[in-house]
Amino acid sequence: MRALWAVYKRETSLFFRSTVAYAISCALILFLGILFSSMVANANLNNQSPYAQQLIPGDQVITYSLGTLTFLMFVIAPLLTMRLLSEEAREGTIEVLLTLPMSEASFVVGKFFAAWTFYTFVLLLTLIHVLLLLAIGTRPDAGLVFAMYLGAWLYGGAVLSITMIWSAVTEDQIVAAFLGAASILVLYLADQVAGLVQSQPSLAPVADFVRELSLNAHYENVLLRTGVIRAADVAYFILLMIACLFITTIIVGTRRWRAN
Repeated sequence: MRALWAVYKRETSLFFRSTVAYAISCALILFLGILFSSMVANANLNNQSPYAQQLIPGDQVITYSLGTLTFLMFVIAPLLTMRLLSEEAREGTIEVLLTLPMSEASFVVGKFFAAWTFYTFVLLLTLIHVLLLLAIGTRPDAGLVFAMYLGAWLYGGAVLSITMIWSAVTEDQIVAAFLGAASILVLYLADQVAGLVQSQPSLAPVADFVRELSLNAHYENVLLRTGVIRAADVAYFILLMIACLFITTIIVGTRRWRAN
């Protein structure tokens, strides 16, 4: 546990001192802010009531904003994790770190939690949108807002764990980022693919299996647009994180054996 904490503190410090990480987060927050302002302005323009500000669909605004954030994670997650293992492998520092008295799991999980912490920080910054809605008299449903943020948080952790696999596989950060983005897009679009396959009755079991792999389907199920949280979908994200971190740990362990 001490080794995991040491790795976590080191990587978290690097994230919050990284120009690239701040550039990514600032660009994302700026884009989501413009999107939020546009949606609120359009809601006011389309509503002729003198109480238009109270009729802004706050739940829809937050849902769309976080939905956009989760979609963009196919770009953000690879950029945040591409250096975590590939850079250290390229520079040869990973072999030095692995000679320290720590397990591969502590090394991998510490780095993962650091990336997830930075993502959590960025996600919490979007709470300003909820506060602004409250300030103008719109009260989003508290249960739905909690479910949406929980879903976005778990979704972020899942995609970060997926991209860490590719960071461990290759020493080239660009290749790691590209493969990570492709993997996330495939899992994100699996729900649409399942819908196409389901049109063939004989392939219905295949469609159900593909849908169960979909990141987007489980993310939307966590929300259900009603604030109801399904344990099965929460378990999907948690198990996906555990599986991806286990695979990454095996890859890093193989690298240690080769070094020895």
